Amino acid sequence: MIRYLNQGITKFIMLLSLVFSNTLQEAYNNAGPMNGYQKYIILNQNTTYLGGVGIFEESTYIDGNGAVINLDNGLGIWAYCDSTSNIILDISRCTIINGSEYGISFSGFASGQIINCNIINSNYGLKLFDNSDVIIKNCNLINNETYGIGIFSTSPNLLISYSNAWGNGDNYMENCPG
Repeated sequence: MIRYLNQGITKFIMLLSLVFSNTLQEAYNNAGPMNGYQKYIILNQNTTYLGGVGIFEESTYIDGNGAVINLDNGLGIWAYCDSTSNIILDISRCTIINGSEYGISFSGFASGQIINCNIINSNYGLKLFDNSDVIIKNCNLINNETYGIGIFSTSPNLLISYSNAWGNGDNYMENCPG
Protein backbone atom coordinates (compact mmCIF):
# COMPACT_ATOMS: atom_id res chain seq x y z
CA MET A 1 0.00 0.00 0.00
CA ILE A 2 2.80 2.41 0.88
CA ARG A 3 4.54 1.59 -2.42
CA TYR A 4 1.44 2.64 -4.38
CA LEU A 5 1.06 5.76 -2.26
CA ASN A 6 4.71 6.69 -2.93
CA GLN A 7 4.21 6.11 -6.68
CA GLY A 8 1.14 8.36 -6.58
CA ILE A 9 3.02 11.10 -4.77
CA THR A 10 5.93 10.75 -7.20
CA LYS A 11 3.57 11.05 -10.19
CA PHE A 12 1.91 14.12 -8.66
CA ILE A 13 5.25 15.85 -8.04
CA MET A 14 6.46 14.98 -11.55
CA LEU A 15 3.22 16.29 -13.08
CA LEU A 16 3.42 19.46 -11.02
CA SER A 17 7.01 20.12 -12.07
CA LEU A 18 6.25 19.36 -15.71
CA VAL A 19 3.31 21.76 -15.84
CA PHE A 20 5.84 24.57 -15.64
CA SER A 21 8.26 23.11 -18.22
CA ASN A 22 8.40 24.96 -21.52
CA THR A 23 10.83 22.70 -23.34
CA LEU A 24 11.06 18.95 -23.76
CA GLN A 25 14.63 19.19 -22.41
CA GLU A 26 13.33 20.76 -19.17
CA ALA A 27 10.69 18.03 -18.88
CA TYR A 28 13.47 15.44 -19.34
CA ASN A 29 15.71 17.13 -16.76
CA ASN A 30 12.86 17.22 -14.21
CA ALA A 31 11.77 13.60 -14.76
CA GLY A 32 12.52 10.88 -12.26
CA PRO A 33 12.60 7.09 -12.44
CA MET A 34 9.41 5.03 -12.56
CA ASN A 35 8.10 1.71 -13.92
CA GLY A 36 11.59 0.45 -14.81
CA TYR A 37 12.62 3.57 -16.74
CA GLN A 38 15.40 5.83 -15.50
CA LYS A 39 13.51 8.85 -16.88
CA TYR A 40 9.70 8.78 -16.94
CA ILE A 41 8.34 11.95 -18.53
CA ILE A 42 4.64 12.75 -18.15
CA LEU A 43 3.59 15.60 -20.42
CA ASN A 44 0.59 17.88 -19.90
CA GLN A 45 -2.00 17.62 -22.67
CA ASN A 46 -2.65 21.36 -22.59
CA THR A 47 0.99 22.31 -23.18
CA THR A 48 3.13 22.64 -26.28
CA TYR A 49 6.71 21.63 -25.53
CA LEU A 50 9.46 23.23 -27.62
CA GLY A 51 12.61 21.56 -28.89
CA GLY A 52 13.90 18.02 -28.91
CA VAL A 53 16.04 15.90 -26.62
CA GLY A 54 18.87 13.41 -26.99
CA ILE A 55 18.76 10.11 -25.11
CA PHE A 56 22.11 8.35 -24.72
CA GLU A 57 22.49 7.53 -21.03
CA GLU A 58 19.11 6.56 -19.61
CA SER A 59 16.13 4.48 -20.67
CA THR A 60 13.29 6.94 -21.15
CA TYR A 61 9.53 6.87 -21.47
CA ILE A 62 7.61 9.89 -22.76
CA ASP A 63 3.91 9.70 -21.90
CA GLY A 64 2.53 12.43 -24.12
CA ASN A 65 -1.06 12.56 -22.82
CA GLY A 66 -2.00 14.20 -26.13
CA ALA A 67 0.60 16.99 -25.84
CA VAL A 68 2.30 18.61 -28.82
CA ILE A 69 6.10 18.59 -29.10
CA ASN A 70 7.10 21.37 -31.50
CA LEU A 71 10.71 20.75 -32.50
CA ASP A 72 10.79 24.34 -33.79
CA ASN A 73 12.95 23.34 -36.78
CA GLY A 74 15.54 21.79 -34.46
CA LEU A 75 17.11 18.39 -34.89
CA GLY A 76 14.45 16.20 -33.21
CA ILE A 77 14.18 13.51 -30.55
CA TRP A 78 16.97 10.94 -30.76
CA ALA A 79 18.25 7.85 -29.00
CA TYR A 80 21.72 6.34 -29.34
CA CYS A 81 23.58 3.62 -27.49
CA ASP A 82 26.56 1.37 -28.06
CA SER A 83 26.51 -2.43 -27.90
CA THR A 84 27.26 -2.48 -24.15
CA SER A 85 24.33 -0.26 -23.15
CA ASN A 86 20.61 -0.93 -23.09
CA ILE A 87 19.05 2.40 -23.99
CA ILE A 88 15.32 2.37 -24.67
CA LEU A 89 13.19 5.29 -25.83
CA ASP A 90 9.45 4.63 -25.69
CA ILE A 91 7.03 7.37 -26.71
CA SER A 92 3.25 7.30 -26.58
CA ARG A 93 0.26 9.55 -27.18
CA CYS A 94 1.78 12.76 -28.53
CA THR A 95 2.11 14.80 -31.70
CA ILE A 96 5.65 15.64 -32.83
CA ILE A 97 5.97 18.44 -35.39
CA ASN A 98 8.48 20.59 -37.29
CA GLY A 99 11.82 18.76 -37.08
CA SER A 100 14.49 20.12 -39.42
CA GLU A 101 16.11 16.71 -39.90
CA TYR A 102 13.71 14.18 -38.31
CA GLY A 103 10.93 13.86 -35.79
CA ILE A 104 12.48 10.84 -34.05
CA SER A 105 15.75 9.00 -34.69
CA PHE A 106 17.24 5.76 -33.36
CA SER A 107 20.88 4.82 -33.94
CA GLY A 108 23.59 2.51 -32.66
CA PHE A 109 21.89 -0.26 -30.68
CA ALA A 110 19.02 1.89 -29.36
CA SER A 111 15.55 0.40 -29.25
CA GLY A 112 12.08 1.64 -28.56
CA GLN A 113 8.40 1.78 -29.25
CA ILE A 114 6.37 4.61 -30.73
CA ILE A 115 2.68 4.08 -29.99
CA ASN A 116 -0.35 6.27 -30.74
CA CYS A 117 1.71 9.20 -32.02
CA ASN A 118 1.47 11.65 -34.91
CA ILE A 119 4.74 12.67 -36.56
CA ILE A 120 4.11 15.64 -38.81
CA ASN A 121 6.03 18.12 -40.96
CA SER A 122 9.66 17.08 -40.45
CA ASN A 123 12.23 16.23 -43.11
CA TYR A 124 11.97 12.54 -42.11
CA GLY A 125 9.27 11.51 -39.67
CA LEU A 126 11.40 8.67 -38.34
CA LYS A 127 15.05 7.85 -39.12
CA LEU A 128 16.62 4.50 -38.24
CA PHE A 129 20.35 3.77 -38.35
CA ASP A 130 22.81 1.00 -37.51
CA ASN A 131 21.38 -1.82 -35.36
CA SER A 132 18.37 0.01 -33.96
CA ASP A 133 15.24 -1.97 -33.15
CA VAL A 134 11.93 -0.09 -33.27
CA ILE A 135 8.22 -0.90 -33.06
CA ILE A 136 5.67 1.57 -34.42
CA LYS A 137 2.02 0.95 -33.65
CA ASN A 138 -1.08 2.99 -34.37
CA CYS A 139 0.81 6.09 -35.55
CA ASN A 140 0.33 8.64 -38.32
CA LEU A 141 3.24 9.90 -40.44
CA ILE A 142 1.97 13.01 -42.18
CA ASN A 143 3.45 15.63 -44.54
CA ASN A 144 7.11 14.84 -43.87
CA GLU A 145 9.26 16.46 -46.53
CA THR A 146 11.31 13.48 -47.75
CA TYR A 147 9.96 10.25 -46.21
CA GLY A 148 7.67 9.24 -43.40
CA ILE A 149 10.32 6.67 -42.43
CA GLY A 150 13.92 6.54 -43.67
CA ILE A 151 15.96 3.41 -42.94
CA PHE A 152 19.70 4.04 -43.28
CA SER A 153 21.98 0.99 -43.51
CA THR A 154 20.76 -2.59 -43.77
CA SER A 155 20.71 -3.52 -40.09
CA PRO A 156 17.81 -1.67 -38.40
CA ASN A 157 14.77 -3.73 -37.42
CA LEU A 158 11.38 -2.10 -37.83
CA LEU A 159 8.00 -3.59 -37.00
CA ILE A 160 5.16 -1.32 -38.05
CA SER A 161 1.46 -2.06 -37.57
CA TYR A 162 -1.89 -0.28 -37.62
CA SER A 163 -0.30 2.94 -38.85
CA ASN A 164 -1.05 5.44 -41.61
CA ALA A 165 1.13 7.62 -43.82
CA TRP A 166 0.12 10.32 -46.28
CA GLY A 167 1.44 13.48 -47.84
CA ASN A 168 5.09 12.47 -47.35
CA GLY A 169 7.43 13.82 -50.05
CA ASP A 170 8.98 10.93 -51.97
CA ASN A 171 7.25 8.01 -50.25
CA TYR A 172 5.98 6.88 -46.88
CA MET A 173 9.06 4.67 -46.32
CA GLU A 174 12.41 4.08 -48.00
CA ASN A 175 15.47 1.95 -47.34
CA CYS A 176 18.44 4.27 -47.91
CA PRO A 177 21.42 1.92 -47.36
CA GLY A 178 24.03 4.34 -48.74
